[in-house]
Amino acid sequence: MNKEERLIQSIRNGNKKDLGKVYTIHKPQFVDFAKKYTKEEDMILDIYQDSVIILYENILSGKLATLQSSLKTYLFAIGKHKLMEYSRKKGKAPHVNIPIEEINLFEEIDPYGMDLEDEKAILLQTAYRKLGQKCREVLRLFYYEGKKLDEIQQTLRYDSKDTVKSQKSRCLKQLKEIVGAYEKQ
Repeated sequence: MNKEERLIQSIRNGNKKDLGKVYTIHKPQFVDFAKKYTKEEDMILDIYQDSVIILYENILSGKLATLQSSLKTYLFAIGKHKLMEYSRKKGKAPHVNIPIEEINLFEEIDPYGMDLEDEKAILLQTAYRKLGQKCREVLRLFYYEGKKLDEIQQTLRYDSKDTVKSQKSRCLKQLKEIVGAYEKQ
């Protein structure tokens, strides 16, 4: 059982302090993330609270039994859906152009209640799976695990940091081409 699974189990067992830790740790990043959707700070905080409550209810109900992504990713996905829902109710669904680099390729997508951004994420995940093993590994280490180029160089035994940088650039270009081909279909 990893750290996040123990945390979920602790919350399921009624440990409110651990729920409070989750709330406190992710709040600043969520506020920054949410500013892509709305500048209304009070609304952002309300949506964050609602998202944590939904997370808590999903843990208690068993809906969140195992994580397919990080707890933060799961929480932010809930928040993103709430933010999009809020924007639609206000009558101005935002055009959010999220760069490829910011879409989590490793998150499992719930196909119910999908919006345009979810469809783009699924398209991107499909394209990612079409990449070669080396490309997937470089992109996973850089974007998902947040490793620096020199760390990737050591992990994957590349000759230099510049080689890793070039490989990452080629892989992103290839990913964008695959996505473009899918979009034309």
